[in-house]
Amino acid sequence: MTTHLPNNLSPDAIDTLTELTSILDKLRSAQATTNTATLNLPGVPANRPADTTPAPGAVTGTTPLPSGAPANGASLSVKELPAATDNLKHKLQRARAAIKTLPDVTRTLAQQQGEIEELEERRRRQLVMLAKIKGAGLQFSLAEQSKGDEGDRMVE
Repeated sequence: MTTHLPNNLSPDAIDTLTELTSILDKLRSAQATTNTATLNLPGVPANRPADTTPAPGAVTGTTPLPSGAPANGASLSVKELPAATDNLKHKLQRARAAIKTLPDVTRTLAQQQGEIEELEERRRRQLVMLAKIKGAGLQFSLAEQSKGDEGDRMVE
């Protein structure tokens, strides 16, 4: 049973990780900029006291974030987050609607398991048939080869 995807459903239509990563990178960039600016304010000591040493691997205002700033240099504030995620929400809604149009989405696990068992049995029968055909082909090949050898002996 071959299932064809609807035209409006492609891997790009349901790939939200790329867009989400981009939004999070922009948000991190804005937060890193804010943290750095706070550390450089007048009245804030430049050197930390010894008792406030961050844990190894902790993200501080001076620790670079793993992904760095976004390539285009744009940053995103928390206030801009709802507007920035609108496209992502719409993409998820379209993907959800497209997935609901797929055939057999409402089937239960038991029904799917039954079909899998039928297909495995069909595959097993096909393998048996292919083995029989292979055997018959080898016998035919050997018979033809022996006929050719007998014909060569008659000519000599």
